Amino acid sequence: MNDDDRTREALFRHAILGEALSRDLRWGELRHLLADLSGRTFEDHRGRQRRVAHKTLEEWLYRYRHGGFEALKPIARSDRGNSRTLTPEIEQLIVDLKREDPGRSCPLIVRELELAGRIRRDQIDVSTVQRLLRRRGLSGPRLELDRPARYRWQASMCGELWQGDALHGPVLVNPASGRRQHAIIFGLIDDRSRIVPYLEAGFGETGHRFLTVLYNAVARRGIPRALLLDNHASFTGYDLRVLCATLNIRLIFCRPGDGPGKGKIERWWRTLREALLDRIDARQVTTLDELNARLWTYVEGEYHNHGHSSLSGQTPLQVWEAGAGDIRWVSDPSWLEAAFHAHIERKARNDSTILWRGVSYEVPPYLRGRTVRLRYSLLEPGRVSVLDGPVEIPLRPVNTIANAHRSRDIAPPATQDPKPSTGLNAPDLILDSFLRPQAPDSKKDPDPDGGDHE
Repeated sequence: MNDDDRTREALFRHAILGEALSRDLRWGELRHLLADLSGRTFEDHRGRQRRVAHKTLEEWLYRYRHGGFEALKPIARSDRGNSRTLTPEIEQLIVDLKREDPGRSCPLIVRELELAGRIRRDQIDVSTVQRLLRRRGLSGPRLELDRPARYRWQASMCGELWQGDALHGPVLVNPASGRRQHAIIFGLIDDRSRIVPYLEAGFGETGHRFLTVLYNAVARRGIPRALLLDNHASFTGYDLRVLCATLNIRLIFCRPGDGPGKGKIERWWRTLREALLDRIDARQVTTLDELNARLWTYVEGEYHNHGHSSLSGQTPLQVWEAGAGDIRWVSDPSWLEAAFHAHIERKARNDSTILWRGVSYEVPPYLRGRTVRLRYSLLEPGRVSVLDGPVEIPLRPVNTIANAHRSRDIAPPATQDPKPSTGLNAPDLILDSFLRPQAPDSKKDPDPDGGDHE
């Protein structure tokens, strides 16, 4: 029994003794009054029907006269906070087991103690271990002993921070494979206004799909100043980092396994699942288009126009419109389109191909053996081109079967000046020197001073 329960019980006792406490009784009236109360049935604060004995009522009355209202409260157990079934040694062992491996569940701890012979079978209930660990601050299946402080926070203005994540939606048939698989919903939410800039259901949890969602969100709701994401591979790719650097977007990643770190979008997923996804009729929704239509109907028709408790009753759309002046809007769509392209250098092979992300592309033959600069689209993986100075040359994947019938003839070289003929040839000169060796001179070179060298 906690302090609130003890206070409610004291109020219940005070209400029963009301008449005995509120007026002066003559000699003999108290006994008749208490006898009358002991024969009645009362309902306590928990809705239970209770009858109180005459002796108990008399004890409550004298305790109140000597100690006031506090004396009516039930006396707390002297061993409060201590287990009556666990010895101090077993309590410490349970705490040590939990600290040694925070992933140990309470049923597993009980079973280990039984197997080790420390307790008898069914001697300790799992709830007893749960209460002990809760009192010691060690409850939870994934305990973090050195957990950092967590505070409630929000961005100071609209467009300052977007939170992004992916959610596994209903199972649909993928037309590409003909198999049933979960639709993956990528979405973003503005931290300040709780508005959803964009979300889309599709197949596959890839970085390319998230980039597509981000492009549509930026086109509709402006450029955020920061993105808060988790550490999934779809959020940590090279293309996203280059794009965010181009658009001056700061990338922030949550600690691994820290779902509450991006609690706003996690709460949004819960709302979406409860209001829509868990109630979708699988007979009516069989394609991605039908699912996306229902997602956007709910977002634009219901969610954006419904009062939000954390926004003081305002709707996300009202808060967004009030802070529209702080948003970095895109004024030139062509600039945004260009921003969603990236460049990289690759070396062309001798067979006039370049390998890029597992696909071989043909390049003009005169570029083979050279390091060239590729320009590729972040939204359409198949759009790759090579930059040759100011000229952009679109590339296509290699068609090996068609190339088997292509002509290998090359254009004749341009006309050049005739080569000069010197008449000197090393093999001929060596042969001539070997066949006609020169005789050694019989005379020595004269001394420059007129004498000989001897």
